[in-house]
Amino acid sequence: MFSLDINLLWVSKCTYPAKHVIKKNHHDYYQIVFILGGEGIVTFGDSVKYASVNQAYIFRPNVVHKIEASRSKPLNIIELKFYCNNAETEDLIYHLMPFVNDVGQSIRTAFVSFVEEIKRQDDYTPQIINALLTQLILSWKRISEQDEGYRGIKSVRNFMYIDKEVNKDGNNKGDSLDSVVEYIQQNYSNEIKLKDLADIAYLSPIYLCSAFKDRYGVSPIQYLQNIRCENAKKLLTDTDDTITIIAEKVGFQSINYFSRFFRSHTGITPNEFRRRNQNFFIKDYQGDITDYS
Repeated sequence: MFSLDINLLWVSKCTYPAKHVIKKNHHDYYQIVFILGGEGIVTFGDSVKYASVNQAYIFRPNVVHKIEASRSKPLNIIELKFYCNNAETEDLIYHLMPFVNDVGQSIRTAFVSFVEEIKRQDDYTPQIINALLTQLILSWKRISEQDEGYRGIKSVRNFMYIDKEVNKDGNNKGDSLDSVVEYIQQNYSNEIKLKDLADIAYLSPIYLCSAFKDRYGVSPIQYLQNIRCENAKKLLTDTDDTITIIAEKVGFQSINYFSRFFRSHTGITPNEFRRRNQNFFIKDYQGDITDYS
């Protein structure tokens, strides 16, 4: 049986009040948005869609997108954010239709079951989560293949992974980049310079940036900033730490710089993000998934 190989980062179920706007943003992971209820407008790339019940969207890595609730009604959505871990999964998901107007009952049920399973959480949850996500993606693929008007992207592209390659010095480039990612994930709270990462990879800074962007779609420093931003969001919603303490925990010595950085990535200040999210009920799954309900 086919099984997806992904790194699930985030699951959320939330209601955005009327007139609420999630400003234009982009990131290096995939994001799926399902419209559970309400109305609004979804913008991604060059497309603008009127959001209504049972629609689903998938934002590919680094695609700029924006979500707006209507002026008169709130917007209820379920979100999934994830990385693909291998070529087969990446190729499958990248070629899905980016927008489905009516997903049908089976996909809607999978989305709802996904959130309910994360609330439940027991020894069977990891397998059930994978099965539900596989059902969701394969059902989406079926819709994509049956839509005569859809033309999947068939051109050669750079995936978010790379095969093992040996650089001119005899070092394994794939392993080198893995070491850089691992170092960032474990040390993002400390000061990290590009030269430090290049030394870890045994590559020049210029070559590291080129190889890293080929693999992840962003530079090493951009990847670091994304990690810091996501962890800041968790601390803002999961803890009562002050903004100053959170800034230090995610690697910023200046609260002013942290606030400017956070606003540039999310469109709102850290205090505003906390105000909008602190009343949600939060549960973690494998340390990385947050459920807002």
